[in-house]
Amino acid sequence: MRLWLFLEALFCVAPLPAAAASLSFDLKDTEGIHHTAAELKESKAAVFAFVATDCPISNAYAPELARLYDEFSNRGIAFYAVHSDPSVSVEEARKHSSEFGYPFPTLLDNEQILARQTGATNTLEVAVISPSGTLLYRGRVDDRHVDFGRSRPAPLRQDLRIALNEILAGRPVSRPFTKVVGCAIPMRVPPASNPLYTYTRDIAPILNRNCVVCHRPGQVTPFSLLTYRDAARRAAQIARVTSSRYMPPWQPEPGYGRFQGERRLTDDEIEIVREWAASGAPEGDPAQAAPPPRFPEGWQLGRPDAIVTMSRPYSVSPDGPDQYHCFVLPLNLTNDTYVRAVEFHPGNRRVVHHALMFLDTSGVAQRKDTEDPEQGYSCFGAPGFLPTGALGGWTPGSSAIRMPDGAPTVVRKGTDLVLQLHFHPTGKPEFEQSTIGLYFTPTPPRKRLMDIALGSHEIDIPPGERAYKVRDRFTTPVDVEAIGIIPHAHYICKDMRGWAVLPDGTRRWLIWIRDWNFDWQEQYRYLNPLKLPAGTRLEMEFTYDNSEANPQNPSHPPKRVVWGLETTDEMAGLHVQVVPERASDVPELGQALWGKFMRSVGGGFYRPPGFDKP
Repeated sequence: MRLWLFLEALFCVAPLPAAAASLSFDLKDTEGIHHTAAELKESKAAVFAFVATDCPISNAYAPELARLYDEFSNRGIAFYAVHSDPSVSVEEARKHSSEFGYPFPTLLDNEQILARQTGATNTLEVAVISPSGTLLYRGRVDDRHVDFGRSRPAPLRQDLRIALNEILAGRPVSRPFTKVVGCAIPMRVPPASNPLYTYTRDIAPILNRNCVVCHRPGQVTPFSLLTYRDAARRAAQIARVTSSRYMPPWQPEPGYGRFQGERRLTDDEIEIVREWAASGAPEGDPAQAAPPPRFPEGWQLGRPDAIVTMSRPYSVSPDGPDQYHCFVLPLNLTNDTYVRAVEFHPGNRRVVHHALMFLDTSGVAQRKDTEDPEQGYSCFGAPGFLPTGALGGWTPGSSAIRMPDGAPTVVRKGTDLVLQLHFHPTGKPEFEQSTIGLYFTPTPPRKRLMDIALGSHEIDIPPGERAYKVRDRFTTPVDVEAIGIIPHAHYICKDMRGWAVLPDGTRRWLIWIRDWNFDWQEQYRYLNPLKLPAGTRLEMEFTYDNSEANPQNPSHPPKRVVWGLETTDEMAGLHVQVVPERASDVPELGQALWGKFMRSVGGGFYRPPGFDKP
């Protein structure tokens, strides 16, 4: 029995209850009002939406549930939110319902009566019940979420809305069961008497090494994993997301480049977590528990030499697709300055998914900001101008960005810092006001950090094409050290590969991302710099899937896709960050890169005076 309950939570395989079964319950809502199965007879059907205080998927659906309530409540459909987490208190549930604006009662199902009778195992999962108490539909609200970390830009099928319209029309529900991608309801599983693994001995060290850098109070994640209670109530969920390798989030394949800050569990660690959850999440001896790691508070590198902040908070809408927005932060530098380190602090970690920091001396970003009626300007993919430099990026769990030794970034006077933020709507209105700390050095650079940009604008993908490939190469004319790499594409890219062919024919991998996810854009820094002698050929190959079978495809049916900045366009970029070993080689590498760039754009940026004259 214990194993079956775990499998229900892990793989979403809970069967539909028998058709003849009749729902029976007597529960209080957050205001202390009793609700029983007798209420079902007062409506044409009742929707029970299983929610959780700390599940980002269920929280993100709060505005859609409110819209469905407005649409169907006056047509005879009753709505209830249901908390089936045994550990959730009345106060927690009441606060959650208020914050997310549920316009219907919220039931406390701590004994999991409703969850077990309906077969619900996830949040957000909905069960639609007839007046006689039988199950008419159980599953998702819509098909936006394909898998953990895999979401469509917009849903293709609004399953709950369709089911309710069919019920009101007196027809059977065409799809009475749909698969739900969500957070596992923590079903009660008695701990095993002689477990192989315990939290204190086996699980806490895994979580401390790989998870709590983000899963702790004040961070971007919706819940903490610092204590046994935190981890035990989410044991099935932890097992599920680690088994799928959705968590910890890390895209590069192992063995194809070694990077700083790798977040990856071993196969043995994943099996330990799975077995621990299946055995009821036993604690073990609390005296054996190692203290959780300590993290620095405030500025990690001390007080910055300069601090810049967004001029005012930016309002993020409660739902809809992810948002990419750029904000112009004038640095007001009166002299050229050398930046040795940068530290990004989001004001609201719940809503900021990642950040990129660009430099602009052209004034283009300022003009785009002025032309846009709201604060900043929309900037999906690229920042909307040709950057004159960059200061790196931030993702949850990342630390301060240090420039390579001897190669601080030169920031010219009059430069604007342009901050691109990726927002995840949370289900309720949010505000963000980011702050950036800059650390200077008086010492001018002895070395130069340069960008070898592999990529192509020649993208023209026919609809239905499942393996469209884009390739590029560049041969470095001087000795360089590769210190990092930045891959970039949009939604339908699937596979990214980059490698170096040394002059002796040796092939060294730069990166391989087997299953690209646009939502997890990162800048990767090599664990050790890669020495690439003159004559090394850098190569890339990106593969795109423009078929109906690709759930990331923003167009259904698929459409022709070309290079561009919009969500339905594509890009191909693999930026290799290198430092020439000799400062005297910088002009030669720069000239070669400029020639590559001009060839890629057809030489259209510059024509000598009188070039067009006869």
